[in-house]
Amino acid sequence: MAADEEGTIARLRSLHGGVIRPALDRHGGRLVKTMGDGLLVEFPSPVAALRAALEIQAEVAVSERGGAEHIRMRFRVGINLGDVVIDGDDILGDGVNIAARLESLAAPGGICISRAVHDQVRGKTDARLIELGPQQVKNIPDPVEVWRVEADGVAAPPAAVPAATAEAPAIVVLPFDNMSSDGDQAFLADGIVEDVTTELSRFRTLTVIARNSAFAYKGTHRDVREIAGELGVDYVVEGSVRRAGDRLRVTAQLIAAKTGAHVWAERWDRTMADLFEVQDELTGAIVSGVEPELGAHERSLARRKPTASLTAWEMCQRGYHEFFKYTDAGYAAAFDLYRQSIRIDPGFALPRALLARWYWVRIITGRSADVAADLETGIGHARDAIACDDRLEIGHVALGVMLALGGRERAAAEALDRAEALNPNNAMLHFARTHACLYQKAPDAALMERSAMTALRLNPKDPLAWGFWFALANAHRLRDINAWTDEELAAREASCRYENADYYAFVALALGLVHSGEHERAARHLERAMERFPALTAAFWRRAFRFPVWPEWVAATEPELQALIGLGLPEE
Repeated sequence: MAADEEGTIARLRSLHGGVIRPALDRHGGRLVKTMGDGLLVEFPSPVAALRAALEIQAEVAVSERGGAEHIRMRFRVGINLGDVVIDGDDILGDGVNIAARLESLAAPGGICISRAVHDQVRGKTDARLIELGPQQVKNIPDPVEVWRVEADGVAAPPAAVPAATAEAPAIVVLPFDNMSSDGDQAFLADGIVEDVTTELSRFRTLTVIARNSAFAYKGTHRDVREIAGELGVDYVVEGSVRRAGDRLRVTAQLIAAKTGAHVWAERWDRTMADLFEVQDELTGAIVSGVEPELGAHERSLARRKPTASLTAWEMCQRGYHEFFKYTDAGYAAAFDLYRQSIRIDPGFALPRALLARWYWVRIITGRSADVAADLETGIGHARDAIACDDRLEIGHVALGVMLALGGRERAAAEALDRAEALNPNNAMLHFARTHACLYQKAPDAALMERSAMTALRLNPKDPLAWGFWFALANAHRLRDINAWTDEELAAREASCRYENADYYAFVALALGLVHSGEHERAARHLERAMERFPALTAAFWRRAFRFPVWPEWVAATEPELQALIGLGLPEE
């Protein structure tokens, strides 16, 4: 509304008249009243209510698919069965109140139902009903038993991420607010958070939530205790950055998550030339704040300045920003920015390491036109990064993956072990191990599963988290290439819930769905795969990946692939 009031109201009216009201009419729903953008509707049965809700959510999702993420319309739906008090044309009572509370528990684009509704609709719909257990809700004295409805076109949160089991205190550095008059300076605030997070993650007695999961909360302004509960952390750091010409002001505060109490708050007024000193002081202040739970050795670890050139650092941070878009244009822009950063400061290790990772992603995603040449180039960049700074773990991570892609298992394992010794909190390291496992002649499925689970725990909201779930599914597949397990299918379902999942995640799920006899759902996922990769054919799929067990994998799933051909996948 704040960005486009008239347009928002027009789209809301269009959805109301073109999607919502027709669905209500088809299923006998009576619109009791509207409350802003909310509706209260009475149905003749729970089954009718659920069918209407499923239609509405699916049609709204299709209608809004082309718009930018931040302006898409999404509705939450809560459905309850219970007695109501009739007051003229209105209905009142706990039955209505519980429905409203269920709506607040649903994900945007999702549906939540009560036990009473669950017992009536079970077995009468193809939707999956996922038990969430008793939930304490506002103004209702007893807990409400809640189920989440999962179906194509209905949003649902990804499967639960494994909780941290380490005794080390966990911390997240949330995105700092950009208070500068120039909105383009957001990269400065993001870069400070990135560097501080990286330095904190070097402390082995801290569990540090990765940058990308933290940045999922950018601009949300939610209660830190709620965020801490979702991420499973003990401490939260938040702050702001203001730049005016050469002057820089950074404010930060450390908050104890359970109580919301401030451990400390600090402000730095410096020049841009002092940026790295400010970052060091901020890191030290955070560590001191949790000092009772840290070892003296870890507190005394030395940290190196990343570069003497602020401009090189700025180019690198802009490259980060572009890379995390996970688009062809973003990759191209990141490549140019990393190269610029290196030209400005040839001794800066980070952009060299990120270029090595760029080639790794180029090969893994099938974008490489010359794998042998890209392997050689990527390995060169990784070795150059290590030569500049052998304590930068991402250089060792990239080297390990590139060596694994080239079949050099032992050297790859040594590089990844070195990276883990430097920083065990790096989620990309653990994700890299899943790739290294996949390219072994005898893949270690157990290590692959542990690595994927660790990556999910450290960075559950990473834009690449769909890849973490995909790797977990692959680990289950590797235990028995000829079997489809519930665990594999659940992980593949979780992977495909992310909007930026690549085409092969949807193909893999479609194969599993036809194996389970769910041909209609398989066709929809195949369609999503072909939308993302129009050149997809069965012949391409058979040669798409280069890891050693891929031919065996293809042979084991050939019957399912033939079924996809029958559903519209071109042979050639």
